[in-house]
Amino acid sequence: MLYDALPEADEPTPADLEAAYAAELGAVVDEHGRETVADASGVPAETLAAFQSGEVADATVSDAAAVLAVDGPDADVVVAEVRDDLMMGLSTAILDVDTVAVEIDSELDGREVRQALEGQIRLRLDELAAIQSLIRSRE
Repeated sequence: MLYDALPEADEPTPADLEAAYAAELGAVVDEHGRETVADASGVPAETLAAFQSGEVADATVSDAAAVLAVDGPDADVVVAEVRDDLMMGLSTAILDVDTVAVEIDSELDGREVRQALEGQIRLRLDELAAIQSLIRSRE
């Protein structure tokens, strides 16, 4: 799942994590077909094609959860697990949202990082990868 991508890697880069997300999501699309997944998830076919090509495009955690839900767990459960994992990781790594905002390559400020973690605004997969990479580098 998104929250435990590349468990064997000590300090994966954001690019490593993005590739792992795309591979996992692309596998669901390959198994069920782009049209079926698009219909079931509401995620545009162009985004699904990007997953199959190894890219996360501008997809959000919610998009990814909807795709994963086609093959198993409820999308809301996936999103909740991702958020829980991020919050636990921030605590373990002793990181606050302002530090995260400064350390990751994103336009998010500290307030927006908090809002994204709480689900008040969207969190793109590239931002998730950057946050997860930062957390794992500090654990």
